[in-house]
Amino acid sequence: MTRTENGLKRTLLADRYQLCFSFLGSVWECTAPEAPPRAAMQMIHERLAIRQSEPAGQWVPRQSIGTSEWRWPRSASIREHFLMIVFFITIFSARLSSCGTDDEWKSSKEIQKRVVDRFEEPKDCKPLHRENRIWINRDEQVVILDGYIAQRDVPLELFACPIGTKEHESIVAVFARAQLVHAGLLAINARPGSTATFEPFMPAHGTTVRVYALWLDSDGKTKGTLAQNWIRVSGTKKPMVWDWVFGGSKIYKDDEGKEHYLGDSGELISVSNFTTSTMDVAIQSDQSNANLMFEAFTDRIPPKNSPVRLVLTLTDEAPYGSMDNGPIREKQDEPKYLTAKVPDNILSLLVAKPVATPDPKPAKVSPPKIPSSNTKK
Repeated sequence: MTRTENGLKRTLLADRYQLCFSFLGSVWECTAPEAPPRAAMQMIHERLAIRQSEPAGQWVPRQSIGTSEWRWPRSASIREHFLMIVFFITIFSARLSSCGTDDEWKSSKEIQKRVVDRFEEPKDCKPLHRENRIWINRDEQVVILDGYIAQRDVPLELFACPIGTKEHESIVAVFARAQLVHAGLLAINARPGSTATFEPFMPAHGTTVRVYALWLDSDGKTKGTLAQNWIRVSGTKKPMVWDWVFGGSKIYKDDEGKEHYLGDSGELISVSNFTTSTMDVAIQSDQSNANLMFEAFTDRIPPKNSPVRLVLTLTDEAPYGSMDNGPIREKQDEPKYLTAKVPDNILSLLVAKPVATPDPKPAKVSPPKIPSSNTKK
């Protein structure tokens, strides 16, 4: 191998190490409950950039045998790069092992099977799509969705998203697509308004929708709460008080004439304003990562991956709050519905499946003893 080829090889290796660090940073950002150590990652990128600007190798005499060879300069030690990679891999391995069963990764099929095994289908409700676990009841004006707890301790852009979209910034992931939820809301006479607009800002508007979350405790009893109680204003212990409205997302037609419902990309029930949200809060809420207004209320949320059922119900009340309310004030009164008891007709929509018990083994019957013909009388 020529000197030029050898130097090029080392340069390519350095590029691969930098790519590896970028990947590790992305993994940290996706798994960390808080912001990643950006300063540390920036320092590593800067050091690697400096080293890549230096010669990949240098021609130095090998004094022991009177020949010359290529050696790594001290400033670009591959051993140091290797040790740094091992260090980061060790950290991430420790993070994953410390997560325990609460944060154990499970496939969507495993989670859906867990939901199917634990939840009965809601009584007197019409399925819109059984595989997607969504039902409606026109008399009660409710849409029922099944899903699971995706996150418990993160800044939030969404309360709920379709599975396989934005679970990293949402408390609940549901099995139904957003366009099915949209159809279900239309079927129970909800009226879509419009999504949030910017420059100038106008909040989303439409029919007010209350969202209840139902789940089973360790004893198999149904528990319920208003979804706002699982969300708090960032940096406080104050729950989110504002209502969601049925904005209705948007439909995009591509160059081939095929229509796409934009809410299917993840923006099902938003707590940050998006122009694509099916349901959005009726106030101004920044979607930039540095200024997210809401976060998960960890202490009130069931363990991660727990099955959960959402009930969307309509109300004739105007949405609580407006863009003029601003952030929650210390003396601001909470709306009465936030602390009200969950209605019995909502709680009745979640019934646990009976736990299958194995059939008891039949008792062993000993064969009757037959006296031997050699028995002495």
